Amino acid sequence: MKNINTREITLLAVLTAILFVQELVLSFLPNIQLTILLIMLYSRVLKTKKTLIIIFVHVLLDNLVFGFNILFFISMIIGWSIIPLTINSIFKKVENVYLLGLLSIIYAFIYVLPFLVVNVLILKIDLYAYLIADLPFTAILAVSSFVSIIWVYNPLKEAINRFNEKYSSIDL
Repeated sequence: MKNINTREITLLAVLTAILFVQELVLSFLPNIQLTILLIMLYSRVLKTKKTLIIIFVHVLLDNLVFGFNILFFISMIIGWSIIPLTINSIFKKVENVYLLGLLSIIYAFIYVLPFLVVNVLILKIDLYAYLIADLPFTAILAVSSFVSIIWVYNPLKEAINRFNEKYSSIDL
């Protein structure tokens, strides 16, 4: 990544704030959030490195607000980082919104895997008890991610592209 300018830093800060605030606003609904949608969108528009910066700051803020635990901090970094790393490599040619929606379901289940490892192997929580407790919430995350991608991924991507055309001096 070449030198980053003030506009790019501002853009990353605003997009990070959007990611963080939407999670706070929707926190009264269990696991209904736009996080996967936004990370997928940021990954496509900003590419991998800048999205990883957003993810790191978002996870740091999340842990500062909701309580810091190094094991869960690392789990969140790993879980969310899978999205930009794969969407811009393995799945870079996938543009169909329904396929992206299916990917969001997969990402929801991949996101919880590091937490499963931490809880079962390190914290010694019973695997079946953990799965029974967590599976409904993971399913909610998967469904909400799928629906949000189907409904708003393309309009949001077009809005960001229009913004970039208008302010073309911002190097995304």
